[in-house]
Amino acid sequence: MKIAIVGAGNAGCAHASMFTRQGHDVNLIKTSNSLHDENFNAVLEQQGIYYEYNNEVGFSKLNLVTRDLGLGLSDVDAVVLMTQTLQHEKLSKLILDNLSPSTKYIFVIPGYLGSLYFSKAESVTVIEGESTPYDARIIEPGRVRVLFQNVRNAIGVLRQCDADKALSFCQSLVPTYCKVRSNIVESALHNPNLVVHTIGAIMSASRIEYSSGEFWMYKEAFTPAIWNLIEQLDSEKNRVISYFKGVGSPYVEECKFRNERDLEQNAMDVFKSYAMEGGPKGPDSVNTRYIYEDVPMGLVLLESLASYASVETPIATSLINIAGSLLGVDFRDCGRTLDSFNIYSLNELVGR
Repeated sequence: MKIAIVGAGNAGCAHASMFTRQGHDVNLIKTSNSLHDENFNAVLEQQGIYYEYNNEVGFSKLNLVTRDLGLGLSDVDAVVLMTQTLQHEKLSKLILDNLSPSTKYIFVIPGYLGSLYFSKAESVTVIEGESTPYDARIIEPGRVRVLFQNVRNAIGVLRQCDADKALSFCQSLVPTYCKVRSNIVESALHNPNLVVHTIGAIMSASRIEYSSGEFWMYKEAFTPAIWNLIEQLDSEKNRVISYFKGVGSPYVEECKFRNERDLEQNAMDVFKSYAMEGGPKGPDSVNTRYIYEDVPMGLVLLESLASYASVETPIATSLINIAGSLLGVDFRDCGRTLDSFNIYSLNELVGR
């Protein structure tokens, strides 16, 4: 297929190289002038991306590298939106204005209900992603290193009648896609960053600042006392998922689902193994996307859904308040809520 990836950061570049490796023609579109400009200029000059994956080093020649959204979306079969979720609302309007008649799929990954911004695209299968299947970092301009690949991945679908073709499409991109959630609320709230990024960064704020770049969150942050917070936030999350007719599951079980082939393994052992072997270094500042993105897009969304469902969320609410105090930001003022989508019908959230 011909695929447009919107977003040219770590995730966009890694997945552009991997999708090309799978045999697809990929257009890589950069939409900002803030992050990763030097890398994008190198990719533009060489018209592709050097990648390191397991023991393989290769070069993925891209079909198109551009900042022109209209050009990049022309005549593509699918659009994969891989920017920070903070940009979803703005970019969804631009994408819809430039959407090609040939486009059959829009995949928003990670989602945090970002798929709802595309609800008017009725002839398109709209898919909600959770965590990206590849964890990767740009290691120098024009070169990306894939650090980790999930064993399994799940998706949500805006309209549940599209579930089979959505899953087939995702499997053509990455074979590890294997499951469709009950609805997009279930998918949005099973984004692991909602739990571990927020708690790990907020509760480690002093350690992050003291360590001067030598902090490893997955190895250091999740002590037994912090795990109590994770379990309580999980409980709030799962009560909301249940209200919206989805299937709740603890973070640690979802971590095992994504990362461990043998599902008979103890989930906590799987998490500890990932933390020691696969968990990335950082963050190196409290002003991190783990807070400035995952709090307003994740925790504020959870709090909004919980308010609709009359579910109390004292842990989520406290984390939002503390994060706002740490960074001096009103995250509710800039956060994602049901009002962001003008959604007032339960049916629109559960794919009916």
